[in-house]
Amino acid sequence: MMKMKILSALVLLSMLLGTNMMPFSRLSCYKKVLKDRNCHSIPEGVASLRRIDGNLQDHFWEGQSCEMICYCNFSELLCCPK
Repeated sequence: MMKMKILSALVLLSMLLGTNMMPFSRLSCYKKVLKDRNCHSIPEGVASLRRIDGNLQDHFWEGQSCEMICYCNFSELLCCPK
């Protein structure tokens, strides 16, 4: 009986420690409403955005190490981790 309690306590403890080691800082998608509601003036208005490619209209990298990819959709910018 005592061994069963110890075993279940160890299992519970390992489960709790395992969930604490999960990354909580995982980036998620977010939206930004554009002040001028115009996708064509984004690179001039936001310093952290860079165009991905001349052929991909309204697609941008955000940040120094290109962690987020953004798409401009009418009056808002949708950014998600790559």
